[in-house]
Amino acid sequence: MSEVVVAPGSESAAPAAPPMESVASNSPAPALADCSPAEQVELRYLAALKTLVDDALEQRHVEILVDVLTWNLARIGYGYGVQSVGDIVRRLGGHIGDIAQREAAVGEAAEAKKAGRMTQ
Repeated sequence: MSEVVVAPGSESAAPAAPPMESVASNSPAPALADCSPAEQVELRYLAALKTLVDDALEQRHVEILVDVLTWNLARIGYGYGVQSVGDIVRRLGGHIGDIAQREAAVGEAAEAKKAGRMTQ
């Protein structure tokens, strides 16, 4: 994977991606002194990607960002082998499921509060 691969330009006529305002944007926590090196790397990557996602949403360039991100995931998958692609897709599905569960829980809590079954 030491070879640098340049992503092809993509001027797509496809419609813009739907707005993602409903997906909560969680700010990564600042690095703490007791974080492991791996946790510090993860926080750095989360902060960098949050900046990119926020910019793409604000500028309405989500499709471009998705193309760039998937190109880079493809480079990783190619570099680490076909089996890694399955792992990438499995993780993506798991994260989508987590987001859906979190959103459902928020909706259920709001409904319970509205119905008077919950005080906060």
